[in-house]
Amino acid sequence: MEGGTPLFIQKFFQSPKQVGSLFPSSLSLAKKMTTQLCWDHIDIAAELGAGTGVITKQILRNMKSNSELYIFEKDDEMRKKLKLYFPESTVCEDARHILTSSGKEEESLDAIFSGLPFANFTRDLQREIVEEVYRALRPGGVFVAFQYSTQMKRTFLEVFRTVEIAFVPKNFPPAFVYTCEK
Repeated sequence: MEGGTPLFIQKFFQSPKQVGSLFPSSLSLAKKMTTQLCWDHIDIAAELGAGTGVITKQILRNMKSNSELYIFEKDDEMRKKLKLYFPESTVCEDARHILTSSGKEEESLDAIFSGLPFANFTRDLQREIVEEVYRALRPGGVFVAFQYSTQMKRTFLEVFRTVEIAFVPKNFPPAFVYTCEK
C-alpha cells in the first residue's frame, strides 16, 4: 500500500501488542513465506494480520486467477485500506473466526499465512487462533507464519504434523518463518 510504513509505525505506537513490530514486513520476508509452496494446489487461502499488505501482494502474485483470498486485519483503518488495494479479495476482521468469516466449512482452506504477533497474545488466544487455523485447513494444507522468535515452535508442534523453521535476516527485526503442515 502506498504510504504503508508511516501508517504502520503510527499503529504500532497506538497498539504495540496488536501490531507487533515498528516496521512492516520486508519483501525478503514476504518472498520467503510464499515462494516455497506449490501454488498449483492452492485454490482458497487466508492471510491473518495483513497489516499494510506486503505479504498480501506476494500471495496474490502467486495465486491462480480463479483462487480466493480472505484477508484478516483487526485494525479498522488498515482493513479499510486493504479493501481499497485488494478489491478482488474478501477482507475480514477477526482471525479467531476464519471459517465463519469466509463462509467455508471445516477443512476447506489450502493455505493460511500469518503475520500475527503471537508472542504478544495470551496463551489462550494463541491456542484459540492456532486451533481455528487447524480446523480451517484441509488435510495436507499449509500454515505459514512469521515470528521474531522460536517460542511458538512447541505450540505449533502440538497441533501440526510437521513444523519447519527458516531464518530471514533481511527483515527488521530479523524473523523466523514457520511452515506447518496439517
